[in-house]
Amino acid sequence: MKAIVADFSIKREAWDRVRSRLMRGGRESHGITMDLTEIPEPTFTSPNWVKVRSIMSGISTMDEGMVLHHDLSAFGASLSFPFVPGNENVGIVTEVGRNVENLDLGERVIVDPLLSCEPREAQPVCSACSRGEPAYCRNFFQGIIGSGMLIGACRDTGGGWGDYFTAAASRLRPIPQDMDSDHAVLMPEFSRAVKAVLRNPPGTGDRVVIVGGGSLGIMVLLALDMLGHDQPILVVVEHPFEVDLVRRLSDASVVLAHSPGAAFEGVAEFVQCEVLYPKVGRITLAGGADLVYETTGTADRIEDAMSFTGEGKRLVLSALNQTSGFDMSPLWFKGIHIEGVGFSGRELYDGDMVHVLDIAVDLARKHSFPVAELITHRFSLSEHRQAFAALASRSTSKAVKIIFQHVV
Repeated sequence: MKAIVADFSIKREAWDRVRSRLMRGGRESHGITMDLTEIPEPTFTSPNWVKVRSIMSGISTMDEGMVLHHDLSAFGASLSFPFVPGNENVGIVTEVGRNVENLDLGERVIVDPLLSCEPREAQPVCSACSRGEPAYCRNFFQGIIGSGMLIGACRDTGGGWGDYFTAAASRLRPIPQDMDSDHAVLMPEFSRAVKAVLRNPPGTGDRVVIVGGGSLGIMVLLALDMLGHDQPILVVVEHPFEVDLVRRLSDASVVLAHSPGAAFEGVAEFVQCEVLYPKVGRITLAGGADLVYETTGTADRIEDAMSFTGEGKRLVLSALNQTSGFDMSPLWFKGIHIEGVGFSGRELYDGDMVHVLDIAVDLARKHSFPVAELITHRFSLSEHRQAFAALASRSTSKAVKIIFQHVV
């Protein structure tokens, strides 16, 4: 089958480090390669697993960190090489294990990519999975498959950037007949937005800031509305086209971070506080928002988000992209409370504990979901270089969500 394969070379890593030091302007050190190649189709040995033919797969913020910044930290210490990326996947079931009863051949499915204790068939089950929080699983390197926290970051499962991948049947959700595949491929990312809001809802009278106008930032904005929150919201974006997108989709305020102080001035006006321009160090705020959702996962924007958060208030980190080297001083100076939102798991919804992927699908079916506004670019696997170029030049490409579309 055709697949984009990510691999890591220690020799290349070492050479790049030497070259970057010897040559002024040399590229940063990284040992990651990503090439389209022919590889065997993945197989499964557990009777509880299935094989899936890829229909389409998104480029997630974690994938973006790997592609643009050569940063694998988002995938954790359990990563195993070589692997096929792609953790936001929609496909068709082509083979089922003998114990699988809830899925039929030819059925379209959405994938929960988390490879925690249950799909790994790891024993004993870790404490996090036992209490219903598989995102914090301790066994990402145990069980019947190789190391990796996600499908799309494990050498044995394949991923959505290949023609086929495998998954535990329990990690697949049949797609409702009235939902097209374009809607379905957005549901894994939307479920992260939904989880961020359900775990950290705004309170009465709160002023809310969303950092990032990409697909995840827009989905947090949509989740707040769909879950009935009507508090004042300000979205901080990096590109002019994102200003237009936010205004088309909501009544939220929006500020363009077109200069170092623009975002801070916009947030200060929104929450009625003061911008501090120190002679040494970063710009910050005396005061800030009651609740901040950071949706880019990059070090610079995380630093901004900490400064945008009011003293003793809440910051929600919902993305991982390029996280090394950011300034942690606002944690001490402002005493803010930070929560990271992982994949998967169950949350309270309409009085019951429901899997976040099912909540996302339910909300998307009940409300208008702006698929055409979010999926801006489609590429085949053979066009992956063009896809990565569009990702790297969002100011000109105006990319929001980029999809790899397979021929099926």
